[in-house]
Amino acid sequence: MEPDLDQIMERASRALMRTDYFTCEALCVEALAQARRWRAWPYYARILLPLQEARRQRRLVAVAGTLRLGTASLEGSPASWLEQFQSGAIVLTHPHGVEDARALLAQARRQRRYVEVLLADSDVQDERWTLIAFGGPQVRREVPAPPRAWRDRWLTPGERPDPGPDAKNLQAGASPADWFIDATELLGDEAIAQVTAPLGTIQRIEQLERMLEVTNHEKLHQRLGEAARAMPAAA
Repeated sequence: MEPDLDQIMERASRALMRTDYFTCEALCVEALAQARRWRAWPYYARILLPLQEARRQRRLVAVAGTLRLGTASLEGSPASWLEQFQSGAIVLTHPHGVEDARALLAQARRQRRYVEVLLADSDVQDERWTLIAFGGPQVRREVPAPPRAWRDRWLTPGERPDPGPDAKNLQAGASPADWFIDATELLGDEAIAQVTAPLGTIQRIEQLERMLEVTNHEKLHQRLGEAARAMPAAA
């Protein structure tokens, strides 16, 4: 068992060192499946560390790229949207929905593109947006909408239009990228809040794994690591 996992994780570590985050993530996911199958919970917990880091770096690359907060005026197919940028982060709003978000993320992953996607079940002009999961369990979280000056337009890397009167809803110095990261974390916090199984049970592992389909929130990886370390040796 362990030699196989050791070999996979050695390859994952090398990929992480050369900033090949997609390869590192794929190898970690493969190793996680093996560790789970063999109930090797301490090893499972260790695998989560490079997986969390690869996903964190992938997210940081994405939010440093082109941003779009709202898609009311965005036409064409999700695949065609990727022609607008090399890396970036996008929040879909009405009239786009779950299938559009899934298609966009799937296409970006096939192309190994640094793209992060959120979905808001809201009109772009709403003052509060309701973020919803488009994978995994049903999770919803209402958040303050971004400033109107930032909405429904392509924002080039580093672009930060004056938020105007909406600045009062932001932390001092916050950027569009900060808004996106904060929204992602709030959705992740809501996902964690819905995990009810107690520590030391396989049910908690399963619930947290499902929530990682909602968002790659760093705290979810940490809670999953805690759950794995709390598992009985023979479980």
